Amino acid sequence: MKRGVLVALLLMPSVAFGAGFAKQSLFLSRQSVTEGETVQLHAVLANEAAAAFTGQILFNDSGTKIGAVPVTLASGEGTVVSVSWKPLAGSHPITAELTDSGGAVVETLKETFTIAAKPKPVSSGGSGAAVIGSSQGIQSGIGNVSPEVAGVMAPVFTLVDGARSSIADVLDAQLTGTKAAIGPSAGNPGQVLSAEATKNAASNPMGALWFILQTLYFYLLTILRFIVGSAGVFYPLVAVAFLYFLWRMFRRFRRPSY
Repeated sequence: MKRGVLVALLLMPSVAFGAGFAKQSLFLSRQSVTEGETVQLHAVLANEAAAAFTGQILFNDSGTKIGAVPVTLASGEGTVVSVSWKPLAGSHPITAELTDSGGAVVETLKETFTIAAKPKPVSSGGSGAAVIGSSQGIQSGIGNVSPEVAGVMAPVFTLVDGARSSIADVLDAQLTGTKAAIGPSAGNPGQVLSAEATKNAASNPMGALWFILQTLYFYLLTILRFIVGSAGVFYPLVAVAFLYFLWRMFRRFRRPSY
């Protein structure tokens, strides 16, 4: 949340004559959170009383303790209290309970947060879907910089990841067929011709040439499969290609016409 919003929250009185939470002040450090990620859970406090306040805030998730933070506020002072939280997927009713030094509950704040499930790759085989690397890490990085952009790009990532899975299926099928055609040498990068192919190369040169072409095709498929399956390789390459395309278009439009 932007600093200006935090300042505004700090200046909003929640309890007219004592310490308490600012209005709607329980929030996460990121708008989009996926299962397994660590996020900061924040609460904003303000002390409108004439005397100083000492106590603590206890954060709970459906009755399970997340953490407790001691609080000391001078008269008229405000602060933001935070705890680290690594939630599971699903809906989480979070409670922040403010107590004084004697253990008496001063105020309770509740908010429900929904955590997205971590994408699980589907193994290739019966389902027909190939295993590909998740783009969730890239989306989370974008969300840390700009949650608005991350929200707009989420459907694009979903569409592209679906296309990656389909392409990976085709490449896997090609790899399986090509590997069966060229035999054991497919698993040995140092061996281009199998022993049998080497023996028959003199009597069947076209067969040996075809075998070499199939082997090179197998290695090309392996490289393409790695690029498509790895989100950390695929998306940077796509970004570079897109920037190159924009640069070429810019050069083309800047070129004077005669």
